[in-house]
Amino acid sequence: MPPRRGSGGGQKGKGSSSEQDQWVMVMPDSLTEKEGGEGQTFVKLLHPKTEKSAMFLFSKDNQQVFEVMAFQEDFRSWFIDDSVQQDGSLHMMTPVDPLFLVLPYLIKAYESGLYMPIDQLVSDDQYPECIRLLSCVHPSDLQHICDVKGSGDVTACRYSKDRTLNWLKQKVEQTADKLATSCVKVTGGSQLLTYTHSLKTEQASRDDYLRYACGLVSDCISMDLNKELTQYMGIKIPEKKEVTCAEPPAKKAKLSEIPEAAEDYSKNVVKDDKATKNTKMTVAQRALSKVDKTGMKSIASFFSPKSAAKSKKK
Repeated sequence: MPPRRGSGGGQKGKGSSSEQDQWVMVMPDSLTEKEGGEGQTFVKLLHPKTEKSAMFLFSKDNQQVFEVMAFQEDFRSWFIDDSVQQDGSLHMMTPVDPLFLVLPYLIKAYESGLYMPIDQLVSDDQYPECIRLLSCVHPSDLQHICDVKGSGDVTACRYSKDRTLNWLKQKVEQTADKLATSCVKVTGGSQLLTYTHSLKTEQASRDDYLRYACGLVSDCISMDLNKELTQYMGIKIPEKKEVTCAEPPAKKAKLSEIPEAAEDYSKNVVKDDKATKNTKMTVAQRALSKVDKTGMKSIASFFSPKSAAKSKKK
């Protein structure tokens, strides 16, 4: 876990001073064994694709450059010894060909049409550490992307589109060969690599590997240069088809969860009036039925509003 040598962006929340001075990183063993885990330098450079600030790591002798890629998730922390680091991001060091980082400066200077020394081409006031790239790039490597004039220590360069596209084509083909030998699945859809049956039946074509490799290389070049590369190599990018799903028919709202009967069986029921007439009466009811009720008022009549008003007048 090397110390943080540069500002790697804002921290989430507040952490201790020791937490702000360390990262959790994954880097090649050759980088730590060769330099004893010390001497690397973190700097900010112009990213060739996004044209925004990005973090890079230079080796102690400035012969290698690595892109610092951060993997972050919410609610993640690290347990380090007896402490908890609030910043749970994981940083990975990925080696980068320095020519990718030099390309934006050469393309920008190409508008003048002049041959210039490489130290004058790779110059940026916003990213002054870009001069470290000159130590990573061998003069003979510039011929892959430039037209070079001069000899010895005095040379002048100018961006060449043809040389650059040919160099990028070789990069794509080498990447495609590596993907094919490593049996990396490059066709559409997610699938476990341990599912060997489908891997044998669905073999990817050479065009599939080239298309996939071109997508990997495009992460290090601008969008305009990526379009020129696909046209130069004749790679056809499949268009994404929009899948439109038909809406299901609307369901009727259920008034009740109780299932309704298919037929009304009460229509065929015959009422037995005799059963209701032959109901048995009690002795008191039979005696009351024999009493002469003429001139009698019902008990409810005494509780009506009219009868209550008459009682008050009296």
